[in-house]
Amino acid sequence: MHCEFCGGVTEYVPGDEGMRCPYCQDFQPLVVSGTAVRRPVETLRGRLPVTVTDEHRVVCPRCATASTPALLSSRCPACETPIVRELGGEVRPGAVVPFAVDRRRASTALDRWAAARVSDAASMRATFLPAWVFDLETVTRYAGRRGDHYYQAETDGDGRSRQVRRTRWTAARGTVGRRFADVLVPGVRDLATRRLPAATVPFRAEYLSGVETPRYTVPPDQALDQAKTSVKPKVRAACLADVGGDDGRLHSVVTTYAAIDGDLVLLPYWTGTYLLDGRTWRFTVDGATGEVRGKRPSRAAGLTGPLVVLLLVVLAAVLVLVSR
Repeated sequence: MHCEFCGGVTEYVPGDEGMRCPYCQDFQPLVVSGTAVRRPVETLRGRLPVTVTDEHRVVCPRCATASTPALLSSRCPACETPIVRELGGEVRPGAVVPFAVDRRRASTALDRWAAARVSDAASMRATFLPAWVFDLETVTRYAGRRGDHYYQAETDGDGRSRQVRRTRWTAARGTVGRRFADVLVPGVRDLATRRLPAATVPFRAEYLSGVETPRYTVPPDQALDQAKTSVKPKVRAACLADVGGDDGRLHSVVTTYAAIDGDLVLLPYWTGTYLLDGRTWRFTVDGATGEVRGKRPSRAAGLTGPLVVLLLVVLAAVLVLVSR
């Protein structure tokens, strides 16, 4: 998307819901209309991840540098101009979760999480990470047993009476229908996410300008299998609830799917690394919630070299005193 005033390539501004020209600073809010609609799963099946080849070479619109970026959107390696690739054989994203957390809030969240001022030395970039989302309409036939407790009086050898709990088992079978909405499966290996934020809007290519966007590496068929596996415990729980009684057993559970809809969504994250005490630490900040993930440095990692030496000297002195 080009600026209508100076012709520069505009960039999406995380947290501001609009496009800004880096040259004349003109800001144009994005016009988002409609709601994201899921697609029948048949339209997603068989769409394998794209293998980047020389055929995917792109030319920077500003400096004419040619490159073959592995990402769906990135920046020119020579002049940092945003580059958004044309979608090829992969699934086109159907929805985007806009950034609700801007860079300043992400830096604050990172410092609070690390318990140190690390954001000043951090490399932080806005990233859209792909994820699959499914709506599953399940119909499950089950067979099992229902257990109802009752109490029976018994007398022991000393003539004392007590109440003993027994279970009366009867055959149980039935059909349970359940709908599971917004079942989320990561589209890349290193993405850990639990739920789909509510603020989902239809995909617009403009959102990708200036934001790194990797292609999905988890195929939709594999993601659908993971989605089905993730709802199995809830399906069994629904069957046991239908069995009723005080206890229940399931001998067979057969689930079919009356309907499956799905889509590829782009989730907002601030990703990057920071350097602390000679080590590089990776992190992600959820662009929708501000939640920080990563391997947090231990308190010992934050100790400076002279302080470590001082502690070792004190420890050696204590050991000498104890040994006398």
